[in-house]
Amino acid sequence: MEENKDRIKALFIKQAQGKATAEEQEQLLAWLLNEPAPDALPEVEDVWIPGTGSVMPAPDAAAVWNTIMEASPEAIVIPWWKKSGFRVAAALIPLIGLASLAVFYYREKNDRRVFVNNTKQVQTIQLEDGTVIRLNQHSRLSLNKSFTAGNRREVWLSGEAFFTVHHQATKPFIVHAANLVDVNVLGTAFNVNTANGTAAVVLNEGSVKVNAGTPAQPVSLLLKPGEKASFDAKTQVLSRQKVDTLFQTSWKYNLLAFKSEPLKIVMQKLAEQYDYKVAFEEKDMEQLLFTGYLPTNNLQQAILTIEQSFNLKFILQHNIIHVNNKKIL
Repeated sequence: MEENKDRIKALFIKQAQGKATAEEQEQLLAWLLNEPAPDALPEVEDVWIPGTGSVMPAPDAAAVWNTIMEASPEAIVIPWWKKSGFRVAAALIPLIGLASLAVFYYREKNDRRVFVNNTKQVQTIQLEDGTVIRLNQHSRLSLNKSFTAGNRREVWLSGEAFFTVHHQATKPFIVHAANLVDVNVLGTAFNVNTANGTAAVVLNEGSVKVNAGTPAQPVSLLLKPGEKASFDAKTQVLSRQKVDTLFQTSWKYNLLAFKSEPLKIVMQKLAEQYDYKVAFEEKDMEQLLFTGYLPTNNLQQAILTIEQSFNLKFILQHNIIHVNNKKIL
């Protein structure tokens, strides 16, 4: 623990001196994104470089920190320069820089705006045209700075996101999904997911056109609400099917959805989400089939749901979830 604290302190000092590499900056930002406890931060006096600026009064700096830590993970993300009356006054600004603070939710690169979600919670982005985007874990969204300037609005997605697009008849909205498909829409609500060389589009409401394939052999589908389009890059096949939209997009409510999944798979996903390992008391319990929704932000509630479904008893010990049969306890 002390070793990690020293490493973070060293990263802050290098950043303040302007000597931090891009990789070290990413490490520092990844640590900040994990919402460290206030006492995990190095003291300002420990990392302050004389001559780099004035120190803010401690009470004011504490107030700024509390505001940051109390922000809801579901808070709408609006680029900081768009906010009226935006004021930043914190003792750490001379150390990590205003641009680095903005990277909690947002990064700017050349002529692009880039949103990266490296947290374990859903992040919400509001664009200047009124479009709202829910960005799933381990996902990345980028768009041009001049997003609303042209005759169409374009974004580039890697990972998964749910879009509620603000209608503009003269400016269609286009999602470029991992070089696999393009989703064209005027105003609607839909989900896009890219994984393992495939792309899936689920339409909740409105109408979208999914374009895929090569310029020589293009393929397209016009989706209706409740339909899903799937494109396989290997076979170049674009298919359509009816789906349960709530099940397909439950992640945007911070839920994991399962339908007749073996408990072994359910627990693996749960353990990954909460950084635990799993130990089954009996092998047969791994094959119990679970259908339902589990929260990604409340481990106790997730455990209670499974316990009540199968009359099991879970014991959390040393970062291990022990799955036991309640009947023999």
